[in-house]
Amino acid sequence: MRCRALILVVAVVLLAGCGGGGKKKDGKFPPGTLPQANAIQALNFSPSTVNTGTVVEISATYNNPAAFASVQKQWEVSAGVLSEDSPDFDLVLREVAGVSSGASTLSTTSSTVYWFTPATPGNYRVSLRAGNSFFETRVAVTASPIYLEVTPGTGGTTLVRVMGRDVSNLYQGAFRVLFNAALYQPTEVRPGTLLGGAEEVLFLGLTNQSGFVPIGITRKGDVPGVSGSGVIAEVVFTPRSAAASRAPRQLYLAGFELALYLLCDNRGEPLFSG
Repeated sequence: MRCRALILVVAVVLLAGCGGGGKKKDGKFPPGTLPQANAIQALNFSPSTVNTGTVVEISATYNNPAAFASVQKQWEVSAGVLSEDSPDFDLVLREVAGVSSGASTLSTTSSTVYWFTPATPGNYRVSLRAGNSFFETRVAVTASPIYLEVTPGTGGTTLVRVMGRDVSNLYQGAFRVLFNAALYQPTEVRPGTLLGGAEEVLFLGLTNQSGFVPIGITRKGDVPGVSGSGVIAEVVFTPRSAAASRAPRQLYLAGFELALYLLCDNRGEPLFSG
């Protein structure tokens, strides 16, 4: 497959687990329990490919959804933190970026919870207990080859860097930086130094799109790709609102997200996509 367009790859998280059941007492089920026929069948992760330093929505599949609608659910992760509320990326940061609250266990009747994933790659346990039914799986959390770093810029601006992490033979890349158009206005897009100096790369970045900044960068000529870590591109944003955060934090911050990325080697073959 040649590196000619942005590709969105959806990977499947393999799940394994088991269900359980409860017993009647005097013809009735004890409070908070469910009959044995009602079981958790799977845990669902969105996005299905789980990277470090992101927020993942988790839900469950039940063989009898109506029976679980109002049941208290006990969620647990072996690393990272859980939240019952959908993250507001305009105001809320992930754990290492300033969120002070959160725990690895959460009890709620809500059908979905949100996992602020750990900063270290690894296989992590995620479990759900609802009534007498229990399901547990292990999720591979991988380090993304590119990520965002957000810092205060000069003159009241916010600087968003697209960073490469331990890449190998990287020759070209294309991606979008998503932002909240109500809070920020992109004013400048420029190449970083990871792929080479100004004379070594071709670069395209647009600031006239609503809600995203499309970026493309490639090395010139018949030369090898680069290996290592560093800045691939930078976007300067001017805050439109006092609610726009300028805190010097790393990873998903205040509405900035990286989407539809494709990285290729010097033969035009994909290295990573997401």
